[in-house]
Amino acid sequence: MTIQPLSIAAAASLTAGASTISSASLVLVQNTSSAVKYVNIEEKATGTRKASVMIPAASNLIIKKSASDEIFASAAAAGTGAATGVLFTKVGYAN
Repeated sequence: MTIQPLSIAAAASLTAGASTISSASLVLVQNTSSAVKYVNIEEKATGTRKASVMIPAASNLIIKKSASDEIFASAAAAGTGAATGVLFTKVGYAN
């Protein structure tokens, strides 16, 4: 699988820093830290958390979300605790 970066990598910690990542529907999430972090998806209009996944230390994954949904990282599964070392990049699949 080949991906095409469509934005600059950006941090988004906690719900206050949540971002649509340039209205991305596919987001490359990179955990550059040595600790487990959590990726949370919330509705932009209400701030209601819809989903979350754990991302192991020093790993990455691609998340599919609605373009209008916001995404952010947290240190705890409950969506709390500032999470440093997590970067988000809007991506698309390349042929």
